[in-house]
Amino acid sequence: MSETKKALSGKISGGHLLAKAMADKGIKRIFSVCGGFINPVYMGCVEYGIEVIGCRSELEAGFMAAAMARLTREPSVCLAEPSGFTNYVSAVAEAFHVGDPVIFISASSNTNNFDNKGFKEMPQAEVVRCMTKYAIEVNQPHRIAWFFDKAFDIAINQPTGPVQLVIPTNFLFSGKVSLEQPAGARRYDTRRKKVHKPAPNPADVDELKGLLARSKKPVIIAGPGVWFSHAEQEMEAFSTRYGIPIFVPTTHLKTYDMSHPNNMGIVDYHQNPCSHCLGKDADLVLFLGGRLDFPLNFGEAPIFNTGLHMVAVNPTPRELSDNMLVDTRICSDIQMLLKALNGESGLMSVDPEWTSSIRQRRQQSTDEFRPLLARKEGPVHPVALCYEVLSSLGENDIMVIDGGDIACWFETALSIWALEGRKIRAIINPGPWEQMGTGPAYATAAKMACPDSRVLLVTGDGSLGLAPGLTPLETSIDHNAPVTILVANNAQWGMIQEQQKEMWGTVCATSLRKMDYSRIFEGGGAHAARVEDASGLRAAIDLALRNNDKVSSLVDVVTVGVKSPLTQGMIEMRVKTSAE
Repeated sequence: MSETKKALSGKISGGHLLAKAMADKGIKRIFSVCGGFINPVYMGCVEYGIEVIGCRSELEAGFMAAAMARLTREPSVCLAEPSGFTNYVSAVAEAFHVGDPVIFISASSNTNNFDNKGFKEMPQAEVVRCMTKYAIEVNQPHRIAWFFDKAFDIAINQPTGPVQLVIPTNFLFSGKVSLEQPAGARRYDTRRKKVHKPAPNPADVDELKGLLARSKKPVIIAGPGVWFSHAEQEMEAFSTRYGIPIFVPTTHLKTYDMSHPNNMGIVDYHQNPCSHCLGKDADLVLFLGGRLDFPLNFGEAPIFNTGLHMVAVNPTPRELSDNMLVDTRICSDIQMLLKALNGESGLMSVDPEWTSSIRQRRQQSTDEFRPLLARKEGPVHPVALCYEVLSSLGENDIMVIDGGDIACWFETALSIWALEGRKIRAIINPGPWEQMGTGPAYATAAKMACPDSRVLLVTGDGSLGLAPGLTPLETSIDHNAPVTILVANNAQWGMIQEQQKEMWGTVCATSLRKMDYSRIFEGGGAHAARVEDASGLRAAIDLALRNNDKVSSLVDVVTVGVKSPLTQGMIEMRVKTSAE
C-alpha cells in the first residue's frame, strides 16, 4: 500500500469516517458519479458495505436519490465532487419543493487556499441554502460524522426535505481522523434515527370537532405531509367512516390509493372539472400537510370561496405561517391528529349525496374522452397511450410520469382508470417544481427500491431528451434494474407549441426532429419497439412487460399532437390576463 492510501496508526481518513457515519444510519446505497475528489468516500463505502450506484451524471444521481427517498420515506444520499455539485442543483430544487429527505454531499476545494480562487472553489452551501432545510460546510475533519448526524436528523424530521453537506477535499483525504473520542467527552448514539411526531393541542382538537360537527359538505385536500407522516391509511379510514371526498394538489406524488371510492382526483378546473365543488358548494376544507401555493391559487377564489371555512394542519409553525388565508391553523403531525379523530365516534353527519354527486360529476367529465380510447388506426392519441399503460399494470406495479402535455393527459387517463376501481402500488409524478427529464432516473430508482415491482414510465419526446445519461436507460441497464419507458413521440414540445399556434398562429423553437428512438435504445442494449398505428399499441406494451424481467425496454409511440385540457386552460388564462 502506497503512503497516499495509508491512514496513520489508529486513525482513518475523513472519507472513511463519512462512510461509517452513513453505515451507522443504515444507508445501504448512495447515488454518485465517480471523481478523484471523492475516492476516499468510495473506498470507505467498500469497507462498510455501502453500494455505490454509479450514474452517468450528477443530475441523474440527484433525481434517483430523490425518487428513492420519496418512495421509501427514508433519507437517501447523493454524493458529488466539486463540479458535480453544480450539475445536481436542479435535483435539489425538485426535492425541496416535494419534501424528499435527500442528503446531498459534495466535496469542496481544499481549505489551505480558502478564498483565493482555489481549484473548483465555490461557496456551495450558500448556493443552495434557499432550497434546502440545512446547508453547511464542515469546518474540521473529525466533525464529519457529527455534521452527518445533524443533517440526517433534519432531513428525516418534518417537514421532510433535502439538506446539503459540503466537505473540503483535504478533509476527505486526511488520514489523521480518530474514531476514539477524548476521555470524558459526552457521546451520542450514532445509530439513532428518531422521527418526532408532535401531538395536537387538545383545545385544537376540540375546536376542529366543533367545525366537523357543523359541516355537511366537507372536503379533504391531501398534501405531501400525509405521505411523509405515514398518515395515508388513517386518512382513508377517516374519509371512509364519514364519506368525505379527498382531493390532491395538481403537481404532487399520489399520496393514497387512487381507486379509493372517495378519491376525487386533482384540484384543477381544466383537468378535473369536479374540483369546482371546492369553490361552489363545500363548506369546510381540511387541508392536511400542504401549502396554499400556485397549484391551489394561493388559497384565493375561484378555487376557494370566501364563505368556505378552511382548516390547515401542519407539523411546524413555520409551515402554518405560509397558510395565511386559512381560518383555523393546527400544529400537529398529520398521523397523530387523524389518530385522535379516528379514536372518536359520531363526529359529523355528512350529506349522504355529497360525495356521490362529486363522483358523478367526475364521471361525466371523463365520458367525452372515452371514444378516444377506442381508436385503432393512425397515430395514438396521448390519452389512449396513458390509459393503455395504466390498464396493463397489476396491483404491485409502479407508474412514473414525466413531461409536459403528456403528463397532463395522464391525469385525464388516471381519472378514467381510477373510476374503474383498479389499483397499482404507487404513482410518482413530477413535483411542484415541474422539473422535466426526471422520469428515467425516477423509474430506475423505483425499481431498485421495489425490485419485485414492474416499473413503467410514460414521458414525452421533449422530456426524454432532457433526461441525463448516454441514453436515459443506461444506468438501469448497468445496474440490472429493468424498467419500461413509453415515449409519446409527436416531434414537438407539445404544451408550448400548442400555445404558440393558438395565441400567435406561428411556432418558434418548439419543433423537434422526427426520430425513431427505438433504434437508439436498441443500440444501447434495451429491448425496443416502435408503434406507428394505434392497433399495435397494447401488443407492444405487453411484449415490453414480458421482456421487463430481463432487460429494460423502450416503446417509441407515434402520437397525435393535440392540446391537453390543461394546455387549453393555460391558453385561455394567458389570453385573458397575460399572466400566470
